[in-house]
Amino acid sequence: MSAGEVIGTIILACILMVIGVLIGTAVVMPFQGALVRLRANYNPKGVGLESGLDSRVGPTLNTLWGTMARTKRIEGWKGLYKGATPNIIFSAVVSIASIVFVGASATRGPKGSYSVPEAGGIRMALFTVFMTLITLPMSVIINRCIITPYALPYDARQSLRLILTPDEYTKPWTLYFAPGLLAASGCHVAWVTVIARSIKYILVGKMPEGAMDSPGLFILFLIFQFGSAFLLTPLEVITTRLSIQRNSESPYSLSSQNDGGALPDGVTYAGADEDVIGLRPETEPYAGAVDAMRTIVQEEGAEALFRAWWVTAIGLIGSAFS
Repeated sequence: MSAGEVIGTIILACILMVIGVLIGTAVVMPFQGALVRLRANYNPKGVGLESGLDSRVGPTLNTLWGTMARTKRIEGWKGLYKGATPNIIFSAVVSIASIVFVGASATRGPKGSYSVPEAGGIRMALFTVFMTLITLPMSVIINRCIITPYALPYDARQSLRLILTPDEYTKPWTLYFAPGLLAASGCHVAWVTVIARSIKYILVGKMPEGAMDSPGLFILFLIFQFGSAFLLTPLEVITTRLSIQRNSESPYSLSSQNDGGALPDGVTYAGADEDVIGLRPETEPYAGAVDAMRTIVQEEGAEALFRAWWVTAIGLIGSAFS
């Protein structure tokens, strides 16, 4: 193959990758946004005023469909696609990195699944480290874009100033020092790219030959993947909560449009005097991943840690076939 053909193949592959990312974002983003909102929604238990009945404070969201419907009603179609731009950038970076490190395509979707090709040794270790480092800041940006009460402008700098604190904006590396976030993200990435992949290789070997040669072991791996959802879903909920938690002061509120002060020129709120979700007060931050888990259970019940667990389970089972 000549140099011109190689360059042409690379260009065609890049074009197809961009088209795939754009189509994927258009289809998936409303679901991803609903998933983030559902898991981020702060819905603490309260004591009812009558007969001592338990009640909930703030919006009660139970399903992805209900969350999407509420978002559409309050913020319109634009609200469903909040975070689309950074999500496209993230997907493109991950795809390029997977080619560089492991020589094929690997993606991370809203289900928290990673489809990682066969590779090992130093390259896979480097890929795991890279995924941890890139996932953390991009998750912060994407998740905050999704849950912010503002209609974010097309000016990237102004949007970042709205969702990040002045310290985070001028010193972005401080995002890695957010209490518990790096540990939770690292555990999640390590589980799906190292532990699950290693167990799959031990039980099944390469796909699809392994599944056909050892169907019993493949079913055992599917059971393992399904069970992993009950470990990874709480991690995803905790990571979502920690990613939207700002740990220094900002002139703009992420909690509610009713808490913010004066807005920059040209910036408005996305909803009409109503927030899609409730967020925990920024004056009472989680101290870390363990504290977040304990506090969520105390304030909202253990079931809050398993919101949309089935989405994670489907993603993990689906990744078993790749």
